[in-house]
This record gives sequence, structure tokens and C-alpha cells, in this order.
Amino acid sequence: MNIAFEISPMMTASGSFGDKSGVYRYTYGMITSFSKYLKKKDRKSKIILFSFNYDFLKQPLNPELYDLFKNNNVVYLDKLSKLRKKRFIDGEFFDIPLIKGILKPFNRIFGLKTMYSKFLNTVKFENYLKDLDREFKKRSVTHIVHSETSFFPLKEYKNIITIYDLTAFIVPEFHRSETIDLQTRKLKFAKKHCQGIICISQSTKRDLLNYSREFRQKKIMIGYPGVEELFLKNVKSDHNKNHHIICLINNKKISIKSKKYFLYYGTFEPRKNLNYLVKAFIDLIESKKIPENFKLLMIGGKGWGDIRTKIIDYLKENYPAEDKIPITISNFINDKDLIKIIKNAYALVYPSFYEGFGLPVLESMVLGTPVICSENSSLTEVGGDSVLYVNPRNFNDLKVKISYLIKNKKIAHIMSKDGLEQSKKFNWTDTAKKFYKFIKEL
Repeated sequence: MNIAFEISPMMTASGSFGDKSGVYRYTYGMITSFSKYLKKKDRKSKIILFSFNYDFLKQPLNPELYDLFKNNNVVYLDKLSKLRKKRFIDGEFFDIPLIKGILKPFNRIFGLKTMYSKFLNTVKFENYLKDLDREFKKRSVTHIVHSETSFFPLKEYKNIITIYDLTAFIVPEFHRSETIDLQTRKLKFAKKHCQGIICISQSTKRDLLNYSREFRQKKIMIGYPGVEELFLKNVKSDHNKNHHIICLINNKKISIKSKKYFLYYGTFEPRKNLNYLVKAFIDLIESKKIPENFKLLMIGGKGWGDIRTKIIDYLKENYPAEDKIPITISNFINDKDLIKIIKNAYALVYPSFYEGFGLPVLESMVLGTPVICSENSSLTEVGGDSVLYVNPRNFNDLKVKISYLIKNKKIAHIMSKDGLEQSKKFNWTDTAKKFYKFIKEL
């Protein structure tokens, strides 16, 4: 029983520079934990890693992926047979001067070269699929786990796909049309071709069944994410020390006073409700409802919707002197510095409008950092009774909860301990075990 994982989303990220999305972390966590489980449970089974995009095989991979390849039960398909060289198929036929001159008017009117380019891509893809199919059969692949961005039906295999969230349909106003289109196609593929579906939370499963009754006929597994080994190695720390930490932020070494800042990390996009967070924090500082030496640190990728740019412009407008700005905006940072920053934050603030899981909430609890997050979607499932909940559409509620937590250090300390206990409910070992049982039953 050999399982093939489509890993395109992991291949397009650098991995070592902090640009690891939730999808990246989930895929990496699932594969690494499943590899470990197979070594104990089923030494004959292999994990086959591949991409449906042949061009991805030509680009450099991030170093983290090579750690996966070191496992003796993991195989990476990067040397599939290349297409045979033919002038016509390679498109060189259209660059022969005589042919180019004859076809020029036809190309201008009918877009002949564009049509041929599309035909060429189709031929290449079909040939590549045949190569993949041959390799899968040669390696006795029984199941294919399709990815978030690359999914294609291949017969004679059990097809599985992971559903991370349905936010594109529940809160479409916070998504680009391209994202909605991709998710629509993905769900159509899941309905038509997948025998098995992994949902990353009970909340996502409920949303999926509400989206279409057809999914009631599918075998669905709840596969909670855990956190990466690097986080678990840094659990123990002295949370009572009052010291400065040195981190590389925006290519500059900066010093931040431990327990004197709130933290948000993740993509800057409309769904994360960051405008509310920024305005709430500034309002609290200016009204002196929280100490002026407290800061807000926001870390993450640019995302879409110009949210980060708008926040930066807003801060420059209101604080002409850069050293007076109470909020620091940073791009991605490496995992070691991120862990240091999470551990030493007074609290994580995560006022998202909707989540499929909410990995920053879990990662913060694992590291003993109190969490303020929205009372919706999967966040109540992840946070349980150990976090402070807010209504993300209530500006005053967000301000009150931030101020309350600063004034009640004992509550923050209790939340830290409770969060550590709550986080133990989510781990990759249990998910790998469930996944093995799941594919056997399929």
C-alpha cells in the first residue's frame, strides 16, 4: 500500500525564509508524521512525492524538502522521462522563417500560434500524466492525496483531498475571484472523483456537509494539524523573566522587551480583520487605557487587498516620527525568530472573521502564550476554554478584551497554563495513526 502525495504548494515556497503558509505546514506535517508512523507500523509501505506540474521539477527546491527525502520510505519523482524532441511538437516549426512568413496573416487573424501553444501544453500535460501513471503502477501506488492547488483524476487509484476551509463561500466578500474559482473547481473535483476527504477540523466538516449533501456519501476523516518539531523543542521557557529579545525584523536587528507587546502573525488579508486590530490598539494607547510602553508586532506576508500597505500608510499619517509608532510591521521571519517572538509576547491577538483551523492559535498555546481570538468557526474548537474570545465585528469588544488582559496578569498566567493543556489535544502522531486507518478502510 503505497501513497502518493501531490506537493506543488510546498515546491513553490522557499520554506526556509518564513513564507510557509498553513497549507505548507499542514502538508509537511502530515507527510513527516505519516513517514514516522509507517516505520513503526508498516515498513513495506512507501510515500511517493510528486507534482502534476512538470515545470516545477525544473526549479530549485527549498532545503526543508530534502529533509523529507532522507527518509528511506519517501520517494521523490523528479526524473520522469522527458518528451521526445520533435520540431513540430517543440514549436520550432513556427520559427522557421518561410513558415513564419506564410502563417503571419493567419496568426494575426485567427491567433494560430496561440491556439497551437494551448494545443502544445495539452499534449505535454497528457504525456506527463502517462509518465506519472506508469511510475505509480511501477511503484504499486494505491492512493493519491491531491493538493490544494493541483488536483487531477487518475483512474484505478483511490483519490483523497484535504479541505482546509470553505471561507471562499461562507465569507466570499473577503476573497479574490481567483480564489473562489479555484475552490469551486476543487470542490467539484472532490465530489466527482474523491473517495476520501480529510477535513482539518470539525467546523470545516460541518461547513462541507452544509455546502453539499453529496459529501455525505464520502468517507470523511477529521485530521487535526499538530505543530512542527521545532515548536515542541522550545516549549520550556521562563515566562517570568523581564528581558529583551533580539530578532531580525525587516533585515534589521531589533530589541523587543519581553512581555511588553501583543502579537499577530499570518497573512495580511481582509479576512484577518487587521484594520480593527490596529485601530483598537492605537485607540487604547492614545486613551491611556494600556501602558504606553506596550507595542503591537504584526508579522506576515503581503497577501492581497493592500491591507499591509494601508496599515503602513495609516501609521505614517498619524505618527510622523517613526520612533513614536507603537506598531511594528514585519515581513516573514525565520521560524527560530518567530518562535522566540511568540514565546515572549504578552498575548497573541487573532480577530479573524473565519478560519478553517487557526494554526497560530495552536502554536501560541503550545509555547505558553495567552490568546485573544474570535469566537467563531474552528477557533472555539481549537481554543476550547483556554482563550479569551472576542466578537470580531465589535470594535469595543476587541478593545475591552485587550485592556482586560493587561490589567489582569493572573488571568493571563492561568490562560498560559490552560493553553498548554488544551494544545495537547492536537498532535501529528494521532493524525498519522488516524490517516493510516482511514486509507486502509478506503
